[in-house]
Amino acid sequence: MSSLVLDFEGKISDKNYTITDLLRHCLIIARKLKQKEFAEWINNELYGYENKKVPTYREIPLYIKFYNPYYGWCPYVVTQKEICDGLSHMPLRIPISEVEASSVKNDSDIIRFSVPAQAKETLMNTVDFDTDFCYEGNKNSMIRIIDAVKNEMLNWVLTLEENGIIDENCTFDNEQIKKANKLTSQVINNFYGDKNKIELSQVIDK
Repeated sequence: MSSLVLDFEGKISDKNYTITDLLRHCLIIARKLKQKEFAEWINNELYGYENKKVPTYREIPLYIKFYNPYYGWCPYVVTQKEICDGLSHMPLRIPISEVEASSVKNDSDIIRFSVPAQAKETLMNTVDFDTDFCYEGNKNSMIRIIDAVKNEMLNWVLTLEENGIIDENCTFDNEQIKKANKLTSQVINNFYGDKNKIELSQVIDK
């Protein structure tokens, strides 16, 4: 008997599968179970969180740097408390494939993000010379996001199995679909927090 649920449990521990592969597998299960909210979360991870609320596990600490032609990227001292607090948990909106790529793309632990035009203009007004700015973070933050997504998927699928929601030949019956609808809302509610966040777009430096 083939089972999407049981097959996923085997895949998640296999390093040959990317986080995108795993999300697509979970999306098939979610769609077959008519799990609208969980499927929406998966699509947000696949395509990014543009203009949407970001899960708390995607909040990462960042630092502002300015470019010095002699010394390279140098720390920019932030004195406004609200900006410091915002940068301590900045929401990352990029697709999970870019998160994964940034976690392995080079040997450095440093990840840099472009500063949006409006934020850059504000920063330029605080200095008396022409320069460029970036946000700088740690590659470990990317790895933690990937691990969080894997954990959410695994816990969801294990919850399905524990409650007898296992497909037979990739098919769920109506009772399994109804039962799954009662379970998944509890999982979705754990994704989001109530903290105020600094809303900025990011593009990873290539």
